[in-house]
Amino acid sequence: MLRKLAYSVLELLTFGKGVSRTINGIKIKFPAKWSRYYEPDYEADNYFFLKNYAKPGMHIIDIGAHLGLFSVSSSQLTGSTGKIICFEPTPGTYEVLKKTLALNQCDNVFPLQQAVGAAKGESVFFVSSTAACNSNSLVENVSEGKAEKYNVTITTIDDIVNAFQLHPDLIKIDAEGAELDVLRGGIKTLNVMKPTLILGLHPRFIKQKGDSLESIWEILMAAHYKIEMEGREVSKEAFCNNELLFDVHCR
Repeated sequence: MLRKLAYSVLELLTFGKGVSRTINGIKIKFPAKWSRYYEPDYEADNYFFLKNYAKPGMHIIDIGAHLGLFSVSSSQLTGSTGKIICFEPTPGTYEVLKKTLALNQCDNVFPLQQAVGAAKGESVFFVSSTAACNSNSLVENVSEGKAEKYNVTITTIDDIVNAFQLHPDLIKIDAEGAELDVLRGGIKTLNVMKPTLILGLHPRFIKQKGDSLESIWEILMAAHYKIEMEGREVSKEAFCNNELLFDVHCR
């Protein structure tokens, strides 16, 4: 209750204009309640990669946008000629995402309350009772306790590219265990347009879903990607034997 009161006071003191933070050298405004969510060096390797790769006018797809940190960073780096399409299926988190984008005047970012998978349709999405939890997923995640279920619209990378007339330069995928399906829904885009990927992989949830890191590796190899982890090319053995959350950059 004290924390809730403190954030309410902070919201009043800032006149609803947000609280500025600097995350990995990028200045971003967040709604007061969520202004302390990220550490100053949150996922530093991914944001170092983004800052060195993103250029004005680029098209970026952000799958698993959460509170908007990656989308806002991408917005600033690509400028008014850039285009960012971002996806956040969780209802409450999606509302925070929209506020974050508005606070940062991200006119080149288009948020959608949908999930991304292997085929268009609907599916059950699992949402933790923890507000703005970053582990909500199409995979039932027992680590976050009892989850609520609701139906979510599913789209695919290939459909996104067609609908928004994109030539994606970069796709960030953080799907909490549903990464294989996301990639399967973008086979044409991966093979024809060759976007660079920032891919967050959750081995335990991938296995829980019945998928495998080997299958993800095979899709990336078939599309002729080079896979790097912490700046170094990674072998199939090292990739497939990971048991904890890890990130790779693919190009």
